[in-house]
Amino acid sequence: MIKYAILIFVLLKCNIIADSRYLYNKNHFLQNTDELNFGRLSPVSFKYSVSNCISTSDCGHNLFDGNRNTEWIGIKESEIESVTIDFGSKRLLNNIRWDISPNSTLITEIQIQVLNRNEWKTLSTVMSPALQGIAEIVSTDASIVRINFLKPEGGSLALRQLSILLNESNLTGISPRFTSYSLPTYGAVIPEDDYYLPGAPRKYRNGIHKGLDFNTYIGSDQIEQKMKLTTPILAIASGEVVRVDNDYIPMSLNEYNDITQYNQNHPVTYVDKDFGGRQIWIDHKNGVMSSYNHLSSIVKNIKIGTKVANGEIIGYAGNSGLISEIKSSKDQIHLHLELWIDGEYLGNDMKPIQIRKFLQYFFTE
Repeated sequence: MIKYAILIFVLLKCNIIADSRYLYNKNHFLQNTDELNFGRLSPVSFKYSVSNCISTSDCGHNLFDGNRNTEWIGIKESEIESVTIDFGSKRLLNNIRWDISPNSTLITEIQIQVLNRNEWKTLSTVMSPALQGIAEIVSTDASIVRINFLKPEGGSLALRQLSILLNESNLTGISPRFTSYSLPTYGAVIPEDDYYLPGAPRKYRNGIHKGLDFNTYIGSDQIEQKMKLTTPILAIASGEVVRVDNDYIPMSLNEYNDITQYNQNHPVTYVDKDFGGRQIWIDHKNGVMSSYNHLSSIVKNIKIGTKVANGEIIGYAGNSGLISEIKSSKDQIHLHLELWIDGEYLGNDMKPIQIRKFLQYFFTE
């Protein structure tokens, strides 16, 4: 009986792993020190370092992702854990806010310091801090800030979030509207090749790739495989459909060649027919819009004005708008997902590594 119970547990465990949408997408942050710079999408850029962490995935980048389900976890041997923020130039600040995990060892003291003439000056001390709290400090301008967490040796600090504020403005975090989105299909794999990221050049049509191409996914057998015409495409968040190509008509080969040739020599000022094929656009009502391209089909009853839920199936992967569709081939099947933020596509002012870090925060549902 015990053997059967163990077998059932293992099967359930494997099923949980197989259904994970995020397990197979890599962490793009360095372990103890890194930089956050998302261009116009972050309030300020800054470098950070932490004293240590138990793993690459449970490290300092989790402090700034707006997600209380992730943590920075320190090692047990240390009695003091610290986070250092370097803005590069002086910034006005007057509050420090923290969110300690209930799984953390007891924190006996928090020290807030600034670097002054190569020495650390303590501005504020909080004794026996609550799990969640905020410390007001005299309004100051500083470029480098350090927050120390004192604890008994032998216990691990687990910190969910840490924010440096100027009044209510968070200087060290991503906006909540850029987090908690789902990946657009089960087991979707964010591509490793920069060619498939937003901002990549497309020389053959004198253009720029404005989306993120999902070519593969992890199946229930935990094996990475190419997308198929039966691969469901999911809404990445709740919202309202503002475009749906239910009456899509494929291009002819002559139309395809004519558009390609024209685009190679002229700027694209308006698009009435392009390589995006059958599409759905969703307005998430927070300045973020998502566009799903190359669909082979769209779920019935979806029309302009339809309200969709996070994770709802809206269509199926395909190759519409591409030369393979015109040739009746099943090549090039994938999802081209565009993320538009305040009317501008994600990635036009960011380097590939910045885009990858942003997407790691973005897809955290």
